[in-house]
Amino acid sequence: MNVLVTGAKGFIGSNLLKRLIAMKDVNLIEYNRHNTLQELESVIETIDFIYHFAGEVRPQSSDEVFVQSNAGLTKDIITIIEKYDRKIPFLMTSSIHAELQKNAYGISKREAEIYLETYGKQNHIPVWIYRLPHIFGEGCKPNYNSVISTWIYNSIHGKEIVVFDRNIPMTYSYVQDIVDEFVACLETKQNNTASCYVKPKISYNTTLGEVVDFIEEFTMLEKNSTPSYTDFKAKLFTTYSNYLNTKK
Repeated sequence: MNVLVTGAKGFIGSNLLKRLIAMKDVNLIEYNRHNTLQELESVIETIDFIYHFAGEVRPQSSDEVFVQSNAGLTKDIITIIEKYDRKIPFLMTSSIHAELQKNAYGISKREAEIYLETYGKQNHIPVWIYRLPHIFGEGCKPNYNSVISTWIYNSIHGKEIVVFDRNIPMTYSYVQDIVDEFVACLETKQNNTASCYVKPKISYNTTLGEVVDFIEEFTMLEKNSTPSYTDFKAKLFTTYSNYLNTKK
């Protein structure tokens, strides 16, 4: 099975690739920022499944970049698929911001959703549109778009953790749980013929203050200790330990 992963070098994409590489019947084709649409078009006739993670998430990006990288790229991929009369199952990561549409990022993600929803319905093929909350886990860049990664990085490097309002509620999902769901979509090959909006099966409601408290607790642990945490705290500790072991 030939599987295309766009945004393969990103946070979610790179974690999924590690899992897919171990699957013997999967041949991976990557699409990243340096690739062209012409390169994508050259392989589209061989593709059996698409994971679409490529897009712009940085808050400082312009409205035009959001539109081009999120809605525009999704439309371009679908246009190429239809040009070759392919009907390829397609999983795309969107965002809870697509529901709110309060900024250019949310609006561009909603436009991308509509393109994919239309593609799925018109061609009677399964598509998954994952509206993700905030994601944390191994491999996420600090000082990019994840406050957890930034706070863990700062804590490990002796920098101050700055939180302006400890009571702000947050919903998080762990990247490895997300990857589990994505692999299951590939393995089950659902026969649904309508577009499918999906939210992660496992998510955690917390506050910024609680996250800070957990991270500060981790910094006080003795080296190589193995505390008995569960659920969100356990996965946050795994993330913390990964950063600690790869500290530069």
